Amino acid sequence: MENKSTDEMDYVTRINLKTATDHREKLIDFCLNGKNIFTDDEKAQGKAQFLAIGWSCVDIESGQYSDFYNAVKVYVHSQHKKINPALNVFSSADVNDLFWTRDMNGVYWICRVKDIAKVYLNKTLDIGAILPVEAYAFGLEVPGQIKASFNRPNGGITEKIKNINIIEYSKFMFNKLSGKNYYALNLAIANNVIENLPDFELEELVISYLQIVKGYYLLSNSIANKSTTVKIECQLISRDLNNVKKAVVQVKGPKASELNPLDFKEFEDKNYYIYLYGPNNGELKEMKNVIWITPEEIEKFYREYKAILPESITQFENLFNIGFSEKQ
Repeated sequence: MENKSTDEMDYVTRINLKTATDHREKLIDFCLNGKNIFTDDEKAQGKAQFLAIGWSCVDIESGQYSDFYNAVKVYVHSQHKKINPALNVFSSADVNDLFWTRDMNGVYWICRVKDIAKVYLNKTLDIGAILPVEAYAFGLEVPGQIKASFNRPNGGITEKIKNINIIEYSKFMFNKLSGKNYYALNLAIANNVIENLPDFELEELVISYLQIVKGYYLLSNSIANKSTTVKIECQLISRDLNNVKKAVVQVKGPKASELNPLDFKEFEDKNYYIYLYGPNNGELKEMKNVIWITPEEIEKFYREYKAILPESITQFENLFNIGFSEKQ
């Protein structure tokens, strides 16, 4: 198999290490902590790490991954079900592809594929196939888009994350944790930290601005579920007892379609202030309570309050070890 170029990558993949076993902790130890070496020869080779998927019920003990795939396909169709995307993810995985996974303690791991998927039968852990990887424990805090992928209801075993900033972040972090420059980085996205923040981090930054600078506090039970089509990110209330104001906010990145203030007319009719951040044509004649937040305001806020902002936001500045401090 020809290895994938480390210069360009279309996605990174989230995978849950969760087969149909009652011994999930042992499954994760097998995969990530190298507790899978049984012979002296294997021990001499050092720790082996894997990602794993189930369907051990098909009883394929040897052969190519395609043999396992075809057996699972027959079994699944006999149950009148659809092929799980994880089977295709393993089938198409190339050397140097990157995966994120998570252990039982909530620690996120980043993994580089070392070889093609292999048949490996383990009934106790319900393993039918493994993907050899080099994996490193990252920690408890990852960018919001990665965390949301793991926490999304009915998110499935795998998901491809195609955001360019998450891809570059993943490449950077694997280089850092491995101590080797496996991946060339796209420096073009480092020209503007704010402009290139993933959606989750940009939303959190703007909401932090409203709370710290504009004197609002966030109603946590109003935060929009990402699976809905709610027009707003959240609702806020001012801290000034002498001038109590209600507000809502919508945040869009620079590549999104223009925000139209009239879409939020129902909130103005209920005496809300509407804070908008994103592409716009500046037309506010029809509404009086709409307030546009400018990129300059957010950049200034980031510079002044960076020390107290969540690491999930500021870590993107460290991606290429450059930032606003170098621009001043």
